[in-house]
Amino acid sequence: MNGQWLKPFLSVCICIASMIWLSLSFATPFPVKGEIYDSNDQIVGSAGVYPRYVEIFDNEGILLGKVGILIEKGIARLFLVDSRKDAILVGYASGGKIFDGQDKLRGSYFWTPTWSFVYDLKGKRAGKVKCIAWPRVCAVGVGGYLLNLFHEEK
Repeated sequence: MNGQWLKPFLSVCICIASMIWLSLSFATPFPVKGEIYDSNDQIVGSAGVYPRYVEIFDNEGILLGKVGILIEKGIARLFLVDSRKDAILVGYASGGKIFDGQDKLRGSYFWTPTWSFVYDLKGKRAGKVKCIAWPRVCAVGVGGYLLNLFHEEK
């Protein structure tokens, strides 16, 4: 062996070490934050968007609930969980509709690539949120908050 393999091998090792160092030295962009607006366009909370779920916070920064995707009988459903009550299921969403834990329809949601909107049973806008990541999941979480599934009072 004449050592010609040593330079390429060292170059590859340096590249791999550099990529590992760069990936560990920069913070991840999560959570992506979105402000929650009520029907009067007043900020009433925030949504923290992660790759697999969304967290909902009130204006004081208290974690109220989470929403995530769960596969049930081959169908993806969005489930709402109250974070303050030992992760109790408080609702779910399916087909643009939001239901409480007793299968009672509470409202609906509509999302675009940037804005998500929540509507009450009368079709009146209950609020909105700007979510640039996972807008459908974000819309359901915000809907749970604005439609009072996470707590009795807003």
